[in-house]
Amino acid sequence: MITNRVAKKKEDYIQSTRSVAALERAAELGLARAAPGQSVSYVVDDAKQLRERVLLASEELDEYDIGYYRELLIRAAASVVSPLRWRESDIERELGQYTELSLASFG
Repeated sequence: MITNRVAKKKEDYIQSTRSVAALERAAELGLARAAPGQSVSYVVDDAKQLRERVLLASEELDEYDIGYYRELLIRAAASVVSPLRWRESDIERELGQYTELSLASFG
């Protein structure tokens, strides 16, 4: 879940960021989220376009962009272990040694 504080009203934004997509989605669903300084929470799915690339916290989650959240986690881990001279590439290489399994594979 991503939470951002919006600085402007939805109509005052020029670029189409994820936060703007969340504001547009909220407006589409009839939720008031136009006040500057208010936070908006959403889940990212960058495989989709425009306002469909985010789901608000109040919506039912059916899928999300695993790669987006993986990248956030790797960047966060790199910032923690950087004093040990580990970089994002080191973390990627280490993670590449493991096979991802789903919970369903355990029966």
